Formats: sequence, C-alpha cells, structure tokens
Amino acid sequence: MAVEFAAGYCGEKTTEDFLKRVGKEYPLPRIEEGRRRLWLKDDLDKAIAPEGEDQSDLADEY
Repeated sequence: MAVEFAAGYCGEKTTEDFLKRVGKEYPLPRIEEGRRRLWLKDDLDKAIAPEGEDQSDLADEY
C-alpha cells in the first residue's frame, strides 16, 4: 500500500509521523522504485500486532 494508506492503517495522523518511524518501529517499504514506495499489509501487521498475538489472517478461516 502507498505511504498515505500505510500511515492510516498503522494509526498515524500524518505520513510524516509514519515515515519518522519507518526503519525503526515500522518496516521499510517492500517496493522502492524512484518515488514509488509500497508496504505490504502483512509486514505492517507484524509491526503493529502485540508480541505473542496470533498473527493468522481471519480471512483464511472462511
């Protein structure tokens, strides 16, 4: 997902706040081609899920 969506998905108020935490608390983008940067939902889920929580995708159950 693009930076605007990734920031919102992680609960950040601005893309700038999100980008300050990328590489520390949030993963680096999976795709970096020029100005295009994209994050995978699964990577962000791992970063924002509490430790020890089940990381399975509910969609897989249905």
